[in-house]
Amino acid sequence: MSVIIDESCITCDACLQNCPVNAIVDDGQNPTGENCYYVQPEKCVECVDIYDDPQCAAICPSIGCITWDMPFTQEFEEHFVSADIYALATTKDGVLKSPAYREKKYRKDIPLTQRGVKHVVQEEPEDLEVG
Repeated sequence: MSVIIDESCITCDACLQNCPVNAIVDDGQNPTGENCYYVQPEKCVECVDIYDDPQCAAICPSIGCITWDMPFTQEFEEHFVSADIYALATTKDGVLKSPAYREKKYRKDIPLTQRGVKHVVQEEPEDLEVG
């Protein structure tokens, strides 16, 4: 996973309905118990090879609600395993679906300096001139 939905989420369902890999669950299904939508890190692929931009951020009406996180790769195993904001799924055999289990695709054009510190995926549009 490389995106997080934060507490400013208005639970409008837009991201939930537009995620091409069904990585997002609603506030009632959030495994952390938080009252906001949750991106399952073991499923999110940042829409790599599917769309030009993450569809959750493209459709979200709450600018800044969806932010970048670290790539879901073995290099960041500890980040996903030890942080309280994640509740990684397990296999039927009880194996944690962490980056060590299976890495996920991520946008390599987003530098690490813009990840893990809640940098916004979606920018607010510039003021438009009406012609």
